[in-house]
Amino acid sequence: MKVNPSSIASTVTFQTKAKKQAESVASWWKSSDKRELCAQLISTATYLKESQQYRYRQAAIYARLYGNMSLYNFIGSNMSKLDQTTGLPQDRPTFNVVQSSADTLISRISQSRPAPVFLTDNSDYKERNLAKKLNNFILGEFYQTKAYDKAVIALRDALVEGTGILKVYEGQDKKVAIERVLLTELLVDPNEAMYGEPRQMYQLKLVDRAVLKEWFGKGSIIEDAVKAYPDNSADSSKTVSDLVMVVEGWRLPSGPGAKDGRHTIACSSGVLLDESWEKDKFPFIFLHYSPRLLGFWSQGLAEQLMGTQLEINSLLYTISRAIKLVGVPRVFQEMGSKVVKSHNNNDIGVIITYQGTKPSYEVAPCVPEELYAQLQRLIDYAYQQCGVSSMQASANKPAGLNSGEAQRVYDDISSDRFQSLSRRYDNMFVDLAYQVLDLAKEIADRDGKYSTVYPNKTGVKMVDLPKADLLKNPYVIQCFNMSSLPRDPAGRMAKVTEMIQSGMITIKEGRRLLDYPDLEQVEKLANASEERIYQYLDDIVEDGKYCGPDPFMDLGLANDTVVQYYNLYSSAKLEEEKCEMLRTFYSQVQALKTAATPPPMPQQGAIPPQAQPQPLPQSPLVPNNVPQPQ
Repeated sequence: MKVNPSSIASTVTFQTKAKKQAESVASWWKSSDKRELCAQLISTATYLKESQQYRYRQAAIYARLYGNMSLYNFIGSNMSKLDQTTGLPQDRPTFNVVQSSADTLISRISQSRPAPVFLTDNSDYKERNLAKKLNNFILGEFYQTKAYDKAVIALRDALVEGTGILKVYEGQDKKVAIERVLLTELLVDPNEAMYGEPRQMYQLKLVDRAVLKEWFGKGSIIEDAVKAYPDNSADSSKTVSDLVMVVEGWRLPSGPGAKDGRHTIACSSGVLLDESWEKDKFPFIFLHYSPRLLGFWSQGLAEQLMGTQLEINSLLYTISRAIKLVGVPRVFQEMGSKVVKSHNNNDIGVIITYQGTKPSYEVAPCVPEELYAQLQRLIDYAYQQCGVSSMQASANKPAGLNSGEAQRVYDDISSDRFQSLSRRYDNMFVDLAYQVLDLAKEIADRDGKYSTVYPNKTGVKMVDLPKADLLKNPYVIQCFNMSSLPRDPAGRMAKVTEMIQSGMITIKEGRRLLDYPDLEQVEKLANASEERIYQYLDDIVEDGKYCGPDPFMDLGLANDTVVQYYNLYSSAKLEEEKCEMLRTFYSQVQALKTAATPPPMPQQGAIPPQAQPQPLPQSPLVPNNVPQPQ
């Protein structure tokens, strides 16, 4: 085989240029000069964006499959093919199986509200109390940042685009903030991220110029920044917004204790923020729908159903054209017959005179049955492919599935198909809790304190972040659903009834688990005495604040509860003064019980009263098969 020397020389020259270009954009975190740092960071992000244009084209296709409005080139050419009467794209499909399947999955998975729970192992009461405060703090932060609502949007992004992203950052109010990030804003090196663990990450974002001034306070640099647009189309520049393209880059440390981690924010005119980055993870939480064998970005539901959806669109277009072309009534009139054509109208009771052959009205068969059958097969196959049945998508249940037990079993079988996705959705909240807590600790160390609002049954209250020295204790976060009971009333009633009949819970606890709106006020009154005792004893254990019992308290329950508190916390290294408060509380309960039961007066020759049999308690939840006394 003869080798051309000129081709070898050109190949070597190309490789040399590529190597020099890669070296010029790959070491921005090593730069010590601000101008050089800004230039290298922006050129690195630009190089990655230009070399990954296929990601933007794919994101545009999947977004159009779901909602018929592309992310890429959103301002420009995609707005030109709109129907002037409806304002919708002219090529909008009439049956969008991608959107139907995605919305069904979102509704099923997001019905559970995972609650991260801090757990301790073989710890004393201080660590247990710390875990309790952290649980309240995390729920308060999720309430403040609307984490559950934004997680649903991230779940939709994962279904449509493959990867949903949430970012945890410090807001302008010096509080933890969470925002949804599109995967088109993030860039990673595909070679470095082959196994899904990149060491560098870049975010490109359009930010209002006034917001940047308020945030960073560097007026001269921000004023000189070039005005940016979403894309290069002509219509994108027709705007009243003043946006600046901001590049944010992260470089993770090379190892524990390494000092080469860096976090930089820059625009076209200079560096806005430059600091070291000591964390071993990026400030993002990723939710992947279907991870690929290699690479960082995952496969979405829209990509999996793309071929089926396009075939459905083609069949729908063919059926629509055939019906418009053939499926209309036609009048057949013999050429030599004497019939007035104007008599063929929509008037009622029209008399048509004719001579010769009478005109006939016919509708030709326009679409064969095989075409409709093929369309239905494709729709069923699309639902089977993603694990969603057509009945679930249309909010129907199979015929004959009437009992609560049958509905619960059917719901469990349907949920098994999405178990891996549900687990990733739960783990997203665990990662979110870790990152929120880490950022809150940094703000507390800098400002001296950090507080949030925690919602509870009686309203909202302020919760302070525990002291930083206590947070050094080891803890583990696990995620639990706020309710694992069936969602429909029949299934929930059946499950609660089984738990009551088996003795696992009481009737009072069963009423609480039913969680019907009309029982809320009744439950508050029924649990008021118990909640008051818990509040008094928790104040003793947590804050050393003592409030004694009174005759309006359930003394029997208070006696049992204070004994349980003393046995639990005395072995968990509770301070002696707090143990003494618990003993005092117990003694006062005993004194109140004694005062409430005066001694009986003995009577000579009197027959002691006999106990009268009482009827068994009746409840619609507990079957009473024992015959009642007459």
